Amino acid sequence: MQTTISSGSRSPLPPGVSSYEDEKRKEVKRSTSLGQNEFLKLMTAQLKNQDPLAPMENGEFLGQMAQFSTVNSIGEMATQLKSMSDQLAANRLLSSGSLIGRSVLSASNTGELVSGGTLEGAVRVTEPVDGATVTIKNLVGQEMETFELGPAGAGDYPFSWDGSLRGGANALPGQYRVEVTVRRAGKAEAAKALLYVPVNSVSMSGQDIVLRLRNGAQIPLAQVTTLR
Repeated sequence: MQTTISSGSRSPLPPGVSSYEDEKRKEVKRSTSLGQNEFLKLMTAQLKNQDPLAPMENGEFLGQMAQFSTVNSIGEMATQLKSMSDQLAANRLLSSGSLIGRSVLSASNTGELVSGGTLEGAVRVTEPVDGATVTIKNLVGQEMETFELGPAGAGDYPFSWDGSLRGGANALPGQYRVEVTVRRAGKAEAAKALLYVPVNSVSMSGQDIVLRLRNGAQIPLAQVTTLR
């Protein structure tokens, strides 16, 4: 009767003991790389076994040496450039730490009104409009304040709300929704609001600096157009 042993039943090798497959892979890697020692051995063997009637020309020998030196220098240069790139990325991340606590203008429909502060943002118009309306509501849909923008061309038009309500009262600190409607050729359509949102932290994604905002959004630093 033939017995089959599944791969899952193999016991792991003791620490420090390499498998045959590991050693074979290392040997293949060694055999396919040419370092300085291997090159010198190869050149020595080539000189010993050259045809005495047709010896290697000095120019040919120097050419091979120059080729190896060039390849070796390129490898060292690539290593140095990689190190410089990593150092620059670390410096960029470190300097970007100064952005924590500051606010960036980001596409968002929810903003925070802090005690004694203001909720600020902008209406971004990409093409001329006949007018625009900014409506601020609480999270249950009650209208708090409305701002009107007349005919305008392309650009960013700022607005600010300090929490004042009709009748002289003040809104409570907290989250509020901002809705923007633009009018063009007699038709009204919704548009995105841009709000100033504080930066909570910064991180690296590849070579890009990414800002994590207080509202949970993440935006690349390269996409930030306004900072305060």
